[in-house]
Amino acid sequence: MAGLLVPNLFDYMPGKRHIFFGNSIKHLLHSDGGIPIIHYMFSTILKHSSHEPDEWLYYQKGFFYGYVSHWVVDALFHPFVFYWSGFPTFKDNRVSLYRNQHLLFEYTIDQYMAYFFNSEPFDYNLKAMLPVKGSVQYKAIKDLIAGAIAHTNTSLKINIPLFPYTPLDTFDIAVKCVPFVYMIKNNRSPQFVRILRFLEKRFYSDFLVRYPDGRRINRHILNLHRERWFIPTGEPGLHYESVDDLFRIARDKTVFIWKQLEELFSKQEHITVQQLNTVLEYSNAYTGKKGFSIDKMTLQNPIRLRN
Repeated sequence: MAGLLVPNLFDYMPGKRHIFFGNSIKHLLHSDGGIPIIHYMFSTILKHSSHEPDEWLYYQKGFFYGYVSHWVVDALFHPFVFYWSGFPTFKDNRVSLYRNQHLLFEYTIDQYMAYFFNSEPFDYNLKAMLPVKGSVQYKAIKDLIAGAIAHTNTSLKINIPLFPYTPLDTFDIAVKCVPFVYMIKNNRSPQFVRILRFLEKRFYSDFLVRYPDGRRINRHILNLHRERWFIPTGEPGLHYESVDDLFRIARDKTVFIWKQLEELFSKQEHITVQQLNTVLEYSNAYTGKKGFSIDKMTLQNPIRLRN
């Protein structure tokens, strides 16, 4: 489960933020730089798998598959989210507004999947998703993701203490922040909500954007009525997919990619970054296309959401 969370983990800690894309480390993990990071993790696990399997390897491999599923889901969902939530342009550079709308849109999808997609509500268990500090799982995951990030960007070392004489590094702090930030975003206390709204009027922060009430979400934005929409980068094609459709596509695509990766592991077959890119199909988790980020997106039809 940790592999599903870690690509967004650093959004839960303060500092190092790009206003629209959130934390700079999170942005790296989702951009074109994300493929070399996934390749490093694949190569590391492949090297270790030549020995007798152990607990360390099992945790790293499980984390890797969760991470890949996050990559695939984001690559499929982000064009849909960008089209309906909008993004800043040269003509309309209200970055904070679009960041707010982007998060609200994603949180609405999360709440829909939790409350309505299955026959019974799904309770997100953060304790199950977060590794316990000091455990083999924690050390194995931290070693893998820290090594991958440092290999791609030598200036980013998330496993080095942030301050002298303190034991906590960037990874540790991010993990510790998750329950607290999640509590803020899900708090339904009227008094607490009033405080957050008071702060919202004075400055923008990701930490002030709350999850909507799962029982009262705006289901229209989920495109369950299957209105036509367009890929923001302008790629041709007819798109009428709803959130339900995209989830099923992402599920099937993820399983297919997992099978290909497992075959490579079982055959002890080394692959290049380009070969891995072919297996994963998507070159980044924002648009799916290498070199295409917000600056290459042109099509949008934003629906305004209220926090």
